[in-house]
Amino acid sequence: MTHPPLPALGALLLFLGLASAGASAAALALPGCAAVHSAALHEGGGPHGTGFDADRPDVLLPALPDAVLRAAHLHADGRGPGVSDAVLEQAATAAAATVLLALSGHRDACPDPVLRGALEPLAQALGHGGSAAFTWTGVAVRSGNTRLGARRLSLRMEGDGPAAQVTIALDGGVSNDAAAGLLPETLTVHASVPADQLPVLLASPDHPSRPVEVTIGQLDARRGDTALSGEGHGTIAPDPQDSSGEGHLTAHGLDTLLDAANASGLGRLRTALFLVKLVAHRHGDQADWDLALQRGVLTVNNVPLPIR
Repeated sequence: MTHPPLPALGALLLFLGLASAGASAAALALPGCAAVHSAALHEGGGPHGTGFDADRPDVLLPALPDAVLRAAHLHADGRGPGVSDAVLEQAATAAAATVLLALSGHRDACPDPVLRGALEPLAQALGHGGSAAFTWTGVAVRSGNTRLGARRLSLRMEGDGPAAQVTIALDGGVSNDAAAGLLPETLTVHASVPADQLPVLLASPDHPSRPVEVTIGQLDARRGDTALSGEGHGTIAPDPQDSSGEGHLTAHGLDTLLDAANASGLGRLRTALFLVKLVAHRHGDQADWDLALQRGVLTVNNVPLPIR
């Protein structure tokens, strides 16, 4: 029996490895929206047998050559009827694409039907009690001249009857843009959204194709000694004039935020924070606001403020 030379065997193994990684990474792509490159993708890695791990995944939007989300690692797992590796892969890419679209402001770079189609199978599974969790580590996001980063970014969705309980968490947030001093170092949001409305919301958070009801049970953002917490509920409509809601916010270290806004040179943001400070209910270092939005008018502690 003859044996192939070691260099030839090594080359063959390398080729097979690259071919396998490329084929697996193709499963993450979202045709018509996003391309994904990954050094390696391993399926079936979740605690329930459904999930995947991707090493160094890069999510790119062909319509926006200067937009890319990179991570050192992505882990996903899920459970429940209808949750499969393919469903999780498409949802993970759709979520990353949504981040890039929000930063770029070019919503037309990914058609809404493509994003909704990638998320609807998971939303259906959530409606039947399923769950899914995605964790990106070593995250670096680029959109134009803006650079954002995080040690860890996670998205968890849990079916709860007709609702989906959604938790978004960011740790170690950094940025290089003018508003770097305003970016939270840590952020946690717990929200509840009707499961069947989740694809509509994620596909276009600011201008959904139909009204979406959202309840924020807890928001917690921190940067240094500055902390912001809140809760509320409302309806996000296709026309902002039709959106409505109410909630409560509490801040500690508001003056530090104002200093950061002054340093950033963002005049409109600085003015908005100054107005918000004027109408705040102050208790030492703590500031509180009751918020209400109706027919395009934002009321803060019963004082209407311009939002355009």
